[in-house]
Amino acid sequence: MMKKDAVITVRVPRPTRRRLEALARREGRSLSQQVERLIERGLGGADSAEAAASPPPRLSGLLAAEPVPEYGDFRSVRTLLSDSVRGKGRRRAPRR
Repeated sequence: MMKKDAVITVRVPRPTRRRLEALARREGRSLSQQVERLIERGLGGADSAEAAASPPPRLSGLLAAEPVPEYGDFRSVRTLLSDSVRGKGRRRAPRR
């Protein structure tokens, strides 16, 4: 972890500060940590891997070419799951 030995003072409009505070609360960070994270992300620094992962990709149209499951498909899966929970499904080989 890098030593934090520099101070930056930035003036922002109150609504921006409130948005930063709300985001920090949602993500469990202090305001200072949140601002640092956003700056690093903007610069492509330490959080760049996290930044690349967010925002999540849109799912719209992702499965457009795939067949749509029918009710019978869901019933068979539900039956398999129910049987495995009740212990009627395949059993694992005993550990040696």
